[in-house]
Amino acid sequence: MNPLSKKMLAITATAALGACGLFAATTAQTGHMGRHGRWGQKMATELGLTEAQQSQAKGIFRSEREAAKPVVQQLRQERQAVRAAIKSGKSEQEVQQLAKAEGPQLSQLAALRADGFAKFYRILTPAQQQKLETVRQARMEKMREHREHRTTSAS
Repeated sequence: MNPLSKKMLAITATAALGACGLFAATTAQTGHMGRHGRWGQKMATELGLTEAQQSQAKGIFRSEREAAKPVVQQLRQERQAVRAAIKSGKSEQEVQQLAKAEGPQLSQLAALRADGFAKFYRILTPAQQQKLETVRQARMEKMREHREHRTTSAS
């Protein structure tokens, strides 16, 4: 698999995980479904998830989201440091050094998302796994078309 394919697979997996993570936005917690809850409900319907699977998915992604909170906070601080360095006129080398410090947090978030998605994937039936793959492929095609359109319109 070439590096670009690996990158697209990672992006798609992250997008799918993000979409599935939306199950965690429950009506009881927020008082309304909001953007994330609607997507999660759409995905649950599309995949034909049972009530038990929906409950498991909510738990999986709630746990992943909680585990990610301190990492996201650290990443936010790293990014604020980069912005502050840019605004204060630090050298390019100093800014790059600060930006590189974001790497471990980004890696940790990717690992948390992958772990959450793997747990979610395991609760799906083979038919649901196939449907998820079909949805993923359709999403990749839509992203490819969008990228091509953006490239041709910029020319």
